[in-house]
Amino acid sequence: MIPEKQVAVQLVGPDELVLNEEKDVHKPGPHQILGKVESVGLCFSDMKLLHAFTGHPRKGPIIEGIDQEILKEIPSYVPNELPTVPGHEAVVEIVAVGKGVTDYKIGERYLVQTDYRHLPTDGSKAAFGYNFEGALQQYVLMDERIITAPDGESFLIPVTDESSASAVALVEPWACVEDAYITRERQTIKAGGKVLIVKEGGDYDLSGLFPKKPGSVVAVGLSDKEKKQLESELGGLKPVYADAIPEDLFEDVIYLGVNKGTFETLEKTRLLNAES
Repeated sequence: MIPEKQVAVQLVGPDELVLNEEKDVHKPGPHQILGKVESVGLCFSDMKLLHAFTGHPRKGPIIEGIDQEILKEIPSYVPNELPTVPGHEAVVEIVAVGKGVTDYKIGERYLVQTDYRHLPTDGSKAAFGYNFEGALQQYVLMDERIITAPDGESFLIPVTDESSASAVALVEPWACVEDAYITRERQTIKAGGKVLIVKEGGDYDLSGLFPKKPGSVVAVGLSDKEKKQLESELGGLKPVYADAIPEDLFEDVIYLGVNKGTFETLEKTRLLNAES
């Protein structure tokens, strides 16, 4: 029997966690499913959300990819200042489904895939355990229109009863480790690519930056001496000198400084498909 109330860990503000022993168990709407949480892991990413709360880019509202009226129908959608439930390394059993649900049935068991990559926020993407409630509660509500990508792929991965819930929940962090080892990052400037250089404070030696010749270079904050060195390094390629970080995208971003705000701004200028 599904209870009306449950115990949940809620994040209500920066560094503010509460244990809510009377949190509502949401009844599924027509396109929603209710999962009973079997196991959930704790991740260092949860700590980032704990400290940042509304400052975390995944806690922000969804800006495109789905009708905003649909989001209003989902009580587990909790952007901005709304309390959220962290916990994204989760295994759930489906215990209730809405009348319009087509792809999930009561009794099925799933590993939750966290990132809703088709639903961007300002600076990131929507995610289970961030702007959608996660699994540090006994029951969690999910919407079929959210957990199904535009190509039809589900963000719930079927699992059998052969493995324990705790073992299955470890798939998510282990997959992150595997991905970290198999991803091949470029170690040099992309040949023919767009480069942004931003310097804040100090004097820098710019020699050796370009083992491969870029297609274009924009530089911010360089001294006259550094400009001369840069032009010498680039040969016949003429760099563009700007007074502020441009609103553009670049294959390579070189930041010479330590300002957190500048770093976050530069993250938005980097092309995601920069690998060569």
